[in-house]
Amino acid sequence: MISVIIPYYNPKSDAALDRLLERAVGSAVGELDGRTDFEVIVVNDGSPRPPAMAAVCTDRRIKFPGRTHGCLGAARNTGMEHASGNIITFLDSDDFYLPGTLWPCIQAMAENGADLLGFGFMVSQLETGTESPAQRPPRFSTPTDGNSHMRSHNLFGSSCMYLIDRRLVDANGLRFMENSYIEDEEFTPRLVFHARRFVHTDYKVYGYFKRSGSIITTMTAAAVEERQRNTENVLARLLEFRDSKSNVPHDGLDRKISTLAVDCLRRALRSDAWRNAADTAKSRLADMGLYPIPDNTLPPGIRLYAKLSESRIGLYILHLFEKGRQ
Repeated sequence: MISVIIPYYNPKSDAALDRLLERAVGSAVGELDGRTDFEVIVVNDGSPRPPAMAAVCTDRRIKFPGRTHGCLGAARNTGMEHASGNIITFLDSDDFYLPGTLWPCIQAMAENGADLLGFGFMVSQLETGTESPAQRPPRFSTPTDGNSHMRSHNLFGSSCMYLIDRRLVDANGLRFMENSYIEDEEFTPRLVFHARRFVHTDYKVYGYFKRSGSIITTMTAAAVEERQRNTENVLARLLEFRDSKSNVPHDGLDRKISTLAVDCLRRALRSDAWRNAADTAKSRLADMGLYPIPDNTLPPGIRLYAKLSESRIGLYILHLFEKGRQ
């Protein structure tokens, strides 16, 4: 059985968010109905009322548990507690699966005996309907362990881009951070690190709807500062996790940690008060042993970025670069 877990948070009872949820659920059902046993678990994360579709839904495979508000991580944890599937996957309530793409990945996971399968995504501007981009048939990597994959790839943090064997979650006690943003960046590296048979494809399965006003697109000074604090918290937790695995190879995990440290600098360098912000970020990273940024595991472009950050003129060049990208 496949369990699709969808967090739902609609504090203003916005009808547009309910319509997006209906699209998300419909895309999951459309991918799985008639192919395999499945359930869709829509977790109401403390919204004033349940999703509108809950009142009219008669499909018992779609469930609507609720909880007090605890952000995406808490809702996903609640979803895992209610899940009956041997495979788990996460779908955000404003996103969707591209038609005809999820099932080939489920088949490839079974054929390769994988405990984790990662797939690609595309950014969508559609508020209704889904898209079917022209794609070649999916090509899947040979199975490898998760640390080896992270050693040679820039790991994308979203937990929504994976099919997860439930045993991988339970055996390692994997849960999301609660009452925090960017919880994926702490969960996903641990998830991948524990994988022993990881399969990956660039095949686009996930439709990410870039919605104005979402957590990711909110760029107020307060939101940026909160994201910075959350990233530092993620780094501290990942360092603690890495240190607990010192007896096994973890250079792939080191690469992800260094990349997140670079992200902290990037965020600081986009600030109007970038010099003070960069000095603060460097000081906090140094306290964690992450500045100067360890670069022996980084690809050349990010390694150059880390090296430039060690001088004032380098920081100025990086500031201009970051402002030009905004």
